[in-house]
Amino acid sequence: MAESLDPPLQALDRAYRGIRGQLLLVILGALILSLLVLLWSAQAQNDQQVERDLARLENQLEQLGRRLSGQVLDYALWDVSHIAVHQSGSLDPAWLSQELGGGLHDNLAIDLAMLIAADGSIDYAMHLGAPWQVATRPPHPLPSPTPREAQVSYARWQDQLVLLAIAEIRPESPELTPASAPHRLLFARHLDGRLLEDLRQATALPSLALSAEPSLTARLALTDDQGRELGWLHWTPQRPGQSILLAALPWLGGVMSLFALITFALFRRLTRQLDQSRAIGEELQATRTGLAAQQQAWQALRTLYRRGSDEEEFLAAVLAHAERLLGAARISIWHLEPETQRLICRASLDPSQRGEALDMASLGTYRQALQRGPYLAVSRVETEPRLAKMRDYFQHHGIVSLLDIGIFDGGELRGTLCCESTQPREWRSEEISGLTALSGLLSQFSESLHRRVAEQHLKRRLEFDDTTGLPTLRKLMAGLAKEEGDFTLGVLRISGLHRLNETLGFAAGDRALRELVLFLRHWGEHHALDAHLARLPSNRLALVAKGLDRARVEQLGAELLSALNAQRWLAPKTPYHLRFFLGLARYPEDDRQLDRLLLKAELAVKQAREHPLQPLALFDRRFGRWMQRQDQLTQQLRQALPRQELRLHLQPQFDIEGRLRGAEVLLRWQHPDLGLLSPADFVPVAERSGLIRPIGAWLMEQSLAMLAGPLRASGLRLSVNVSVQQLHDDALVELLEARLAHHRIPPGRLVLEVVESLLVAPGMGARLARLRALGVEIALDDFGTGYSSLRYLQELSVDEIKLDKAFIDPLHQAEDAPLARSIIALVRTLGLRLVVEGVESAHQADFLHRQGVDLLQGYHLARPESPETFLKRLDERTAAPEADV
Repeated sequence: MAESLDPPLQALDRAYRGIRGQLLLVILGALILSLLVLLWSAQAQNDQQVERDLARLENQLEQLGRRLSGQVLDYALWDVSHIAVHQSGSLDPAWLSQELGGGLHDNLAIDLAMLIAADGSIDYAMHLGAPWQVATRPPHPLPSPTPREAQVSYARWQDQLVLLAIAEIRPESPELTPASAPHRLLFARHLDGRLLEDLRQATALPSLALSAEPSLTARLALTDDQGRELGWLHWTPQRPGQSILLAALPWLGGVMSLFALITFALFRRLTRQLDQSRAIGEELQATRTGLAAQQQAWQALRTLYRRGSDEEEFLAAVLAHAERLLGAARISIWHLEPETQRLICRASLDPSQRGEALDMASLGTYRQALQRGPYLAVSRVETEPRLAKMRDYFQHHGIVSLLDIGIFDGGELRGTLCCESTQPREWRSEEISGLTALSGLLSQFSESLHRRVAEQHLKRRLEFDDTTGLPTLRKLMAGLAKEEGDFTLGVLRISGLHRLNETLGFAAGDRALRELVLFLRHWGEHHALDAHLARLPSNRLALVAKGLDRARVEQLGAELLSALNAQRWLAPKTPYHLRFFLGLARYPEDDRQLDRLLLKAELAVKQAREHPLQPLALFDRRFGRWMQRQDQLTQQLRQALPRQELRLHLQPQFDIEGRLRGAEVLLRWQHPDLGLLSPADFVPVAERSGLIRPIGAWLMEQSLAMLAGPLRASGLRLSVNVSVQQLHDDALVELLEARLAHHRIPPGRLVLEVVESLLVAPGMGARLARLRALGVEIALDDFGTGYSSLRYLQELSVDEIKLDKAFIDPLHQAEDAPLARSIIALVRTLGLRLVVEGVESAHQADFLHRQGVDLLQGYHLARPESPETFLKRLDERTAAPEADV
């Protein structure tokens, strides 16, 4: 190594002597180069400033266009607009004044609204909030119409440049027939005046102006949909580069002077350091070679881990690398079984050692030493008091020295990586660090195995029913999406199963279901049907049959119901009679969308249940009255907010000691005719109609008012459900930040609940991160019902997991819920707060108490209640803080 270093050192010495005469030239060259770089940098800064200004301006204009497009679509794709314009015979002035009058200008800042007939004539116009009576023509040029989409463009009207959005008026509901020559609705905003001032403020460009001709300053062309230039936005850009250049020149002179002094000093010391560098270089080269070999081996192990290799292959690779690192013959990997508290040798370089077991309880302080360590390095085991109870093991194998590293999973000791020597040995620091890195990989591999098992259980639970083994609705719909050709989808409703569970127990009900599935399979085989079964919620099964015409389907359905209703279940010990109803819908005859096809089969079975003498029903278009009722409910829901019919309820959340820690905010609708409705009765309607956004905003504001008002001093958290549409709203983060500041609420007291299916939505990770940056907490609601992958919990920003009640429902019939235990352990490993929903019995609460769950919620503890009742509960807690809730 010394010889390899001599030539470079000698060359450095010669270069040092030769460079002294040229040092001044080098410094001057560096100064000139620095000046050139500064000049280039200043110009680059100026250019970048112009590009940033242009990007901000284009972004603001694009946002204005999207907002205007959304506003015109809200009115154009609306059943009411379609009926008023195309089916009323003549335009209603009152409707035009109400919907397209001054409210558009006052509330939406629309400067110009026009109703344009198919021939291009203008049937109605509003300008600056008032009807436009003067004969006029529409802005020109207008973009070409596109059905069910809005076109955004720039145009001129009355010698003014406007930004417009235009869309054809069409019905929103499929039951209404679109007009053959539909009117078009146009919304526009003037680009001068108020809009221009808004652009100046949003882009921080106070000199921004609009002109008909391009200027010599920074500019942006405004073009129509054909690319023709209609006007220009121009501004005077800032020149940050000049300030940087003027500020940097004095510093540059000082730095160059200092550089010259330092350079002279360094050359004077270089000779003295050559000898020291030679010795250090030799040591570094040796260390580098060892680390390179260790890093190469570690990467190979990491590749095995990421590839998902099996346990035997991975452990063998770890042992081989440990042997190269330590040169010891006795290296083994031990696993701690939590149930038996025994250490069992899972892999070893000595094949005879595999399977050997040690009782951890009899090993004294060995376990505590590893948990505190996390390693145990002993050169003489006979003198180590922490290993006193292991001396029989050491004597049996002739062990003198020991290096053990703990393997941890979720913070718990799960095993050891054991290196033993039959000779006295001092363990070096690089050996300990190398072995610690291996144990870290083993810990990750152990956690990965647990996650894989949990994911497999979770996937099985979501795709197959535990009781019958049939595919679930999720699995059924995924399979049907791949089907080609026509098929019939049936929903078989089982009546009487609930009463059977109450009288004979859940186990008897499960046996009856399994008997039913077996009966249906034999019946299908007997009739040579190409059919499939699936389990649906609420005592229902799905039947899919292919290759049958409508008459044959109706015949077979009647025969099947006759056989089922004549059958006695759980015979001969406890024969029981169940009643069956069947609703059928055909693809693609009744619908091509699978979710709607299932809905129509549900409507058919509902029709069958209403006529018990005819337990079979095929979907009929007349069932569409249900859909009409949904439309009626939508119209009534539009008036619920202005009529103050929505109600806020709270369901308390308790810790495992029974103390009140917070509540989930729930929504109710006090319907004037139907009474108090739960979210299941109207939230789907709100989501389909777009009303979920104003309703969600109302619920959020009410929750913040509770936190800022009667709950301000309580320290309790409130959890609020946030809909998918709210999360996709670009203004959600800014709006929430403003409302939190208005109410002066600590953001950490607000928990936003999002559904699990959102995890795979594009950009949702960044959106959740922005919400968490405000200080609010994010909870993953109904965890396990929208399975994606547990890895999203590590990649996305969430603080809390809400475990769905389906995972603790097995505790109604059993003493244990293994899948729930696995998920609880994984959530604890990730360091997240866990809330379990649907706690309905003391047995469930006791089980969750033993598992160390953070918060419980369910009917066993408290039902949803009004704010007044919740505040009374809070007052009682304050008056008796030591009492159990």
